[in-house]
Amino acid sequence: MSEYLRRGVSATKDEVHQATDRLDKGLYPRSFCKVLPDHLGGDPEWCSLIHADGAGSKSSLAYAYWKETGDLQVWRNIAVDAVVMNLDDMICVGCTGPFLLSSAIGRNARLIPGGVLEAIIGGTIDFIDKMRDFGIELIHGGGETADLGDLVRTVVVDATMTARMRRADVVTQERIQAGDVVVGLASFGQTVYESEYNSGMGSNGLTSARHDVFSHALAAAYPESYDPSMPDDLVYRGCMSLQDPVEGTTLNAGQLVLSPTRTYAPLLVPVLRERLIDIHGMVHCSGGGQSKALKFLGNHRVVKDNLFPVPPLFQMISRLSGSSEEELYRVFNMGHRMEVYLPQGEAGEFINRAEALGIEARRIGYVEDSRAPEVVLTTETGQQVVYRK
Repeated sequence: MSEYLRRGVSATKDEVHQATDRLDKGLYPRSFCKVLPDHLGGDPEWCSLIHADGAGSKSSLAYAYWKETGDLQVWRNIAVDAVVMNLDDMICVGCTGPFLLSSAIGRNARLIPGGVLEAIIGGTIDFIDKMRDFGIELIHGGGETADLGDLVRTVVVDATMTARMRRADVVTQERIQAGDVVVGLASFGQTVYESEYNSGMGSNGLTSARHDVFSHALAAAYPESYDPSMPDDLVYRGCMSLQDPVEGTTLNAGQLVLSPTRTYAPLLVPVLRERLIDIHGMVHCSGGGQSKALKFLGNHRVVKDNLFPVPPLFQMISRLSGSSEEELYRVFNMGHRMEVYLPQGEAGEFINRAEALGIEARRIGYVEDSRAPEVVLTTETGQQVVYRK
């Protein structure tokens, strides 16, 4: 059993998928998000989407960083995480909004005061305002803030999002075909709509990252920040303090791991609305990392032979965790968190549009026929890693 699983976290979520096997798969079983009939509007030419996600265990590290530094900005970033993990998933089926958002915050009121709640809610509102500048319509419909001290050790920040769209506009992975190229959108760097360098962390793999990177001193200082039933040899076993500088960046270790999840909405929403680029599929490389595409492929092999250089965040995690490359690329995005499948002739224009927004983009691979779904990638060290269902 991997140390990831010993911590009570599954990168593949096989048991979750088994539990949900009997659920209806919606109108397009291989779409990135479940697409439903237009139950509210009753229009057979339209469909509905509803999606739920959140910041996950990232809020636990935000808690420790806030306690140590008093910096409320980390909570504003957590708010962004909860919104983007929904928004970018829904964009992967071609949805361009308007998007209705409802937030859910569960807190331990003894530890999480009103000022933290204000920062989370304020961060949500500020992100909505920023996206409006780029033509993305997010509408906040309120939500729930619950005091759950008997259940929640610190705070849980989740969100639900819903939207309607025309069925004719749905992007479903059935269109992915041999000969397509895969364009990756970097998870790191600084876009024109970000105020500082983004490490590329996203909101996946935080249980592994925070315990492999940070030192055991955090266990004594903030015992409420982790599961006490976890084996002690896996708890904060790294060597970094939250405020240690990290080579190659201007951020400290805590800020690096707590970078907000980057959204690609300012690029993808206009492209989808204009329909000038023939997108065959999109994969948000969140849970499952570079193996995520396996969930949506037919009998195709995705060959990733030109990945981004591994950014400083993931170099640090790799060095301190000792994990194999096979596991690292399955748990973390390792440099790009969105990949777009399109004909080779469309790639250049798409890359140009991405780079105009400060999003580094490159052709990272291609699609070919296969007897079964498969992802084959070449790591930065030259190792070939194969993922199959």
